[in-house]
Amino acid sequence: LLWPWRARALWGAALLGLLVSVWNGQRYLDDRWPADRHGQARTVSGHVVSLPERAAGLSADAQGALRFEFRPLDPTLPQRIRASWYRDAQPLRGGECWTLDLRLRAPRGSLNPGAFDYEAWLYRRGVSAAATVRDGRRCDVRRWHPILHLRQGLTDRFDRWLADHPGRAMIAALSIGDTSGFSDHDWEVFRETGTTHLVAISGFNVAILAGFAFLLIRWTWPASTRLAASLPAHKAAMIGAALTGMAYGLLAGWESPAQRAALMLALLLCAALPDRHGAPSRVLALTLALMLLASPAAVLSPGLWLSFGAVAAIFYAAGGRLGLPPAWRTAVRLQLMLSLTLAPLTLYFFQGAAWLGLPANLVAVPLMTVLTPLVIAAIGLALMLPGAGVVALSGIAQSLVWVQQGLGWMAAYAPAAWIPASPPAAALALALFGALLLFAPRGLPVRPLALLCLLPLLWPP
Repeated sequence: LLWPWRARALWGAALLGLLVSVWNGQRYLDDRWPADRHGQARTVSGHVVSLPERAAGLSADAQGALRFEFRPLDPTLPQRIRASWYRDAQPLRGGECWTLDLRLRAPRGSLNPGAFDYEAWLYRRGVSAAATVRDGRRCDVRRWHPILHLRQGLTDRFDRWLADHPGRAMIAALSIGDTSGFSDHDWEVFRETGTTHLVAISGFNVAILAGFAFLLIRWTWPASTRLAASLPAHKAAMIGAALTGMAYGLLAGWESPAQRAALMLALLLCAALPDRHGAPSRVLALTLALMLLASPAAVLSPGLWLSFGAVAAIFYAAGGRLGLPPAWRTAVRLQLMLSLTLAPLTLYFFQGAAWLGLPANLVAVPLMTVLTPLVIAAIGLALMLPGAGVVALSGIAQSLVWVQQGLGWMAAYAPAAWIPASPPAAALALALFGALLLFAPRGLPVRPLALLCLLPLLWPP
């Protein structure tokens, strides 16, 4: 690569990606619990490295399945174990040390066409063994897990502040990315209305909080002449927005959509600080490269492709256009563009699509744009002034319940809200090309061909 020749940077990046992917894959295989020791019993000491998830519909005091991820202290054992504790499950908290009697299994799942690939999900998370807990007791070895302890502390406070309030699940999902409180029916409603991205921490949530931080700092920074003289207000607001996005992404568990949004925001603002313009396509590509260098297995995540696809569609629809149409027209056009562009990806990954996504998001997105920063502000107020903060948080939780009930009403009364379909790959690719043509600039003479490209998606035969 030191020898000067054309395209060496591109081939060098491809070679680096190949080597990193092979290295990560082999490291996972070396750590994986072997199949010939499937079902072996071991007593293992280690730490709970995730928020424990209780089976839907069971209270914290009820006996039922408790699932969590466990990191052993012994370096010869798999370093991330997905554990399930049935019947006599004791209360666990993230970051605690436990000595568990485990029955270890090789990670595996059923291989059914169109079904959820459980083994790939375990691989993406770096889980190299599954286990059933037979018994356990606490131990005294401490390990520093600051973010996990913070998330667990907020979870405990939500239990005290909101108790059995029906909006607790929404508050936990929007603040710390804990979606374990949602039932299967809740997920069905989100799926049929195309609003899953509103409750699973995504770029939408990160952008709202970062934008809120930018406006707040931009307005208050000039109040101090010393601060304003040392650093311009808009640059201070950029730094604050980037730090807010990163902090929120980490607090929410650092999943792929939150990673993408936080990293992209930081890169764009790093380019803007020295008064340079960061081309969105280059920032998007660099963000993807950084994420895949850190975790090549992320390419198996549907959320990664839906997240990057949505941002690319927004850049395509909003970039390089003349004039400023009314805000309502821009919102409708953008939502229609996202619905059509992401439909092929949704059909490919989930074998179906929700036609309700367009009207549901036009109503829900503005509401969640207001409620999401209010959730964070109310939590901060509750931490400082519990009396007033808990009342405010309860009111916001009730508002979120009404939003959720509205989505449930739409899903219940809309005819065939979820359309199951599995078109061939050629039809999906052609439909994606048609969506790009349909929203191309008006001067492009072949735009009417977009309707022909979309036709095979509607009529696969």
